Amino acid sequence: MWTCARADTWRGSGDVTVSFRTSRYAPAEPGRTIARARATAACSRFGQHIVAASGWRSPKGHWYALAAGSRAVTRISMSGDVTATKRARTLAVPAAREPRVTVRAHLSTGEDLAAVGTPGT
Repeated sequence: MWTCARADTWRGSGDVTVSFRTSRYAPAEPGRTIARARATAACSRFGQHIVAASGWRSPKGHWYALAAGSRAVTRISMSGDVTATKRARTLAVPAAREPRVTVRAHLSTGEDLAAVGTPGT
């Protein structure tokens, strides 16, 4: 489960934290923070579209590079330790231990989107 939590003040743009929780059957398990951004419109009505990525180790010990995007995401591209592209809102690719990746998304509007926490997002 991917979540984007936002904290705003009356002064303007807020801060966001993107978290990833591996089991929907263990709601007490805390999510792991995978991205943060300060002074951004992300995760608000003014910045509804987001994409984020994380490394994940399965219970069997296999590593994966994961990425997920919001509803308007139509394609995700990953580069770095893993290179992959998929026409979908999610992407999971086998990877080496703790993969480092850069992720970008393509939106249904035709725009490209950098991951939360990337400079300029």
